[in-house]
Amino acid sequence: MNVFRLGPRPIKRRKSFSRQPQPPRASQVTTSNSSSVQPHLLLSRPPDAAASPQLQASFASGARCELQRFRLQVAMVALPSSWENLPPDLLDLVLHLLPSLADRVRLRAVCRPWRAAAQRKPRLPPPLPCLALRDGTLVDLQGAPVRCAPILRERVFRYLAVDDLAFLVHDDGACSLTNPLSGFTLPLPQLLPALHARQGILSSPLDSTPDPFIAIIIMEGYGIAVSACKQLDAISAMIPDPQRTRSTRRIYDIAFFNGKLYAITEYDGLQALELDVGRLHEPNSSSRFHKCIAEDPKQQRIYRATDDIDYLVLRYLVECSGKLLMIRRWMSFPHEARVGDHDRTSWFEVFETDLATVPGQWINVDSLDGLAIFLNSECSKSVLASKCAGGVQEDCIYFMHRVFDNPSMQYFGPCVNPLGDSGVCNMRDGNITPLLPEAVMTELRCKQQYLTWFFPTGS
Repeated sequence: MNVFRLGPRPIKRRKSFSRQPQPPRASQVTTSNSSSVQPHLLLSRPPDAAASPQLQASFASGARCELQRFRLQVAMVALPSSWENLPPDLLDLVLHLLPSLADRVRLRAVCRPWRAAAQRKPRLPPPLPCLALRDGTLVDLQGAPVRCAPILRERVFRYLAVDDLAFLVHDDGACSLTNPLSGFTLPLPQLLPALHARQGILSSPLDSTPDPFIAIIIMEGYGIAVSACKQLDAISAMIPDPQRTRSTRRIYDIAFFNGKLYAITEYDGLQALELDVGRLHEPNSSSRFHKCIAEDPKQQRIYRATDDIDYLVLRYLVECSGKLLMIRRWMSFPHEARVGDHDRTSWFEVFETDLATVPGQWINVDSLDGLAIFLNSECSKSVLASKCAGGVQEDCIYFMHRVFDNPSMQYFGPCVNPLGDSGVCNMRDGNITPLLPEAVMTELRCKQQYLTWFFPTGS
């Protein structure tokens, strides 16, 4: 017989448990009041002093976990919900820590807010230079390719790296300047005799002065062509040889300094060419060099050291923070070796021009005053090391292996090591170290192409 109980069911009470307070959820914590939350109030009451050591240790471990979890929740609330919302000051800090132009370009490609923020930060340290190869490609100092427009395009005979530009020589003899990173191109119709161009320099960046000059060493070093970049105005000039009739001195390097073009000869002679804007083509206006420092007959290009070893001295001109420097590079090579195979740079000498006296003189200097010089027979430049990103060393010369008249391209067959003895010379102690990590050097050697410096602006 079933018995039904009328009325409400008795309430069954659950057994009560002590419950520890839990930290607030992330949605309940804001950055404005996170400082007012006391983490120690979120923990359970600590055990008495008479409790066992195991209990005290267990409580301490749990307290640390609770505190770490609380801090993580607060940090998660403080961070942006998306990388696009990264604070501008943090993005600016990241940009300043990227020495390579390729890395800066990759950062701008992440998203539109990052690209806009990078464009609003024009005052960045100069990026590290790139390496320009003979086939017209660019790589950074880690060997990674730099995305750019093709330099050796159709009907281009050859090119020279000129700061952040490429000086192009076309098949028909015409010349132009192009920026492979931006695609900007500037024709130079007056520089027609530049088929045998060996080196090119600019008097100033294209956007810094109304009409900068470009100078090109031509005729295997026995002549110079100078042109205004924006006006149809150009000349060619040579340095007469005082000892030989109808002969000229060979020019080993050139540099713009204080509105003049300077050239150095084999015996440390320094000549200057006056440049008149808009009057280059006029007779006797800018076509003659005048002597600044007389040649020293004791100076030579090749010195005999021993019966087996000779020294070759290469000379460079570099403008450095208001000073014009001549750099001598001493390279040893054995008599019987093929040219370029066993060249080894032994040391450097640095001299400053003193043009206050007549005639001028070279003054030996022992320090670069915090500068770093990137040296090459085609493109050289000095920078203030402290303002460069990527740990550029002060008082150091970063030098490339010398380039020969017969370019080392892969389709010319066997060639010398294109990097050769490239390295970094510390002028304080004379120590020479490798230019790049060995893995990068090995990869670039396989390309069998000579390299030169390329200096992107990063803008």
